[in-house]
Amino acid sequence: MESPAIYSALIVDDYEPWRRRVAAELDKSGRWRIVGECVDGADAVRDAAALRPDLIILDIGLQTVNGIEAARRILADDPAARILFLTGQQSPDVAEAALSIGARGYLVKSQAGGAILRAMEAVAAGARFISPGLVADPTIATALSAHGQRHTAAFHSNEAALADEYARFAERALERGQPVLVIAPRLQLENVHERLEARGVRVDRAIDRGRYDAFDTGPELPKLMPGGRYDPARFRDSATSLLDRAARRAGDGQRVAACGEIAPQLWRDGRGDTAVDIERVWDETVRAAGADLLCGYCVDAARLADQEYSVFREICAVHGAVHVC
Repeated sequence: MESPAIYSALIVDDYEPWRRRVAAELDKSGRWRIVGECVDGADAVRDAAALRPDLIILDIGLQTVNGIEAARRILADDPAARILFLTGQQSPDVAEAALSIGARGYLVKSQAGGAILRAMEAVAAGARFISPGLVADPTIATALSAHGQRHTAAFHSNEAALADEYARFAERALERGQPVLVIAPRLQLENVHERLEARGVRVDRAIDRGRYDAFDTGPELPKLMPGGRYDPARFRDSATSLLDRAARRAGDGQRVAACGEIAPQLWRDGRGDTAVDIERVWDETVRAAGADLLCGYCVDAARLADQEYSVFREICAVHGAVHVC
């Protein structure tokens, strides 16, 4: 794979320690250069037009012109501008407003941790990045849906957190009346089942009613990729068949909500290129089927090597929204 590109960034924050923190993260990565810093929204509008950075990191609580209004003006001048809000505002309504006007990312400062750089990289790759603490809020899902974002990637550093993510995703989908399909190794399927039951979800009843289906990648993945060989057409047909089966079992025309980890397993096995190709096929498939898909990656995104970073960036580019926990 090619070496990662060097991106330019404009930092807008009236709190100098945060500007320094972001600058330090960029210095560590070697993949970013700061082309400007400013402390007010009006200056951000001016500098964005003059500098045309690859990414604008924008606070909301600015003097004279706040970050939301500054973003609106920037996007009116340049609809292709990529804006990542980095703010202390934790309100889902504020985040929804920021995403609705066209911002590409929203990261709460108290949740930033090691996620600042990965949020920037995801946005630069073309995805929308959502702060982990806001992912589950229905107003955020509505804002993403308005932009046609139905294919989401979640990066977690351990399997337990990933199982929690799947359970939350499945529970919300079932509450909306959607049929759910979980695609994962048997142990992870059991973990999700247990977590759903602990949340009061009657999984067995959902299975009986055709609302919940599980696909064990242990025995089934070799059928999708005989001998470990990846055939795009075969995989597309198989992915379509999985979604169709879940839809037929439900029988009421609701869009399928699927979550799982076929591509992530291949990345873990050192087949990053194949993982990216499969994500592209999944993206085409869920768009054609009108489905929702959450792809879960058990990856410490804060410690990716350069080659792994290239895979991370390509995976982000395939997904409509990304979050890193």
